[in-house]
Amino acid sequence: MIYLIALVIGIAIPVAIIYLQELLNTKIKSRLDIEKRLTIPFLGDVPKSDSHEEMINTNSRSSSAEAIRIVRTNLEFMLTGTSAERGKTIFVTSTIPGEGKTFISVNLAGTIALSGKKVLLVGMDIRNPKLAEYIPIRAEGVTNYLSKQDKDLASYITKLDNFENFHVLSSGVIPPNPVELLMNDKINKMFAELKETYDYIIVDTAPVSVVTDTLLIAKNADAFIYVVRANYLDKRLLHVPEMFYNQQKLPNMSLVLNATEVINKGYGYGYGYGYGADTEVKPWYKTIFKK
Repeated sequence: MIYLIALVIGIAIPVAIIYLQELLNTKIKSRLDIEKRLTIPFLGDVPKSDSHEEMINTNSRSSSAEAIRIVRTNLEFMLTGTSAERGKTIFVTSTIPGEGKTFISVNLAGTIALSGKKVLLVGMDIRNPKLAEYIPIRAEGVTNYLSKQDKDLASYITKLDNFENFHVLSSGVIPPNPVELLMNDKINKMFAELKETYDYIIVDTAPVSVVTDTLLIAKNADAFIYVVRANYLDKRLLHVPEMFYNQQKLPNMSLVLNATEVINKGYGYGYGYGYGADTEVKPWYKTIFKK
């Protein structure tokens, strides 16, 4: 009897520990976690980069570079209903800070610029700007333009070195009144002017669950890319992008899963694309208990 009890306890304890670990694991892990819970169109997943400041160039062959190119291709399907005569504005946002929306914005803009299109990257996260961590930018930008009456918009825009068609408009000096600035009708005129000059305007905006800044300017977007970071965002917060999608507060919205773990199975690029890459592998105890 003692041996039998010891055997049962020896099996039960590790099973209980593994089950509790899985139960307490509330972070998004993969594309499957997204598709089970959301109805939002999915553009692709981007693997974790060796350096968060990585910039894609013509010769980039990393998994992150290939993933961004696939996201760019899929994005074109989301823009089929927009006018071909004017520039297309793509806003990039997330639920909370730290999900990599600036990384996606910078590299998406660079990828499109390398294809020969004239691209402008705009910093619109005016409370917590991050573009300077990736690319050299001017201190003055959007907020300076909105607060002054006698300055031309083009004077704040700079061309990025080593790119033929990549231009940048920084967020500018952090203002004491961000909401009032973003409610100014001058911002609508700004986007109208930019659409006449550029083929694509990629806009790095503020997280939507933290401040209302992004919602105030959302009507200027032709499409929204909503970034979710793997192993970072809690699954319980997925109701936020689903709510915005159902209420259509973020026009033409689609989703990108960022910083996924690199996998090497199936035929493909090794980061979730290709045959056999989307097969869910369940833990053995879930197979036994059919969960």
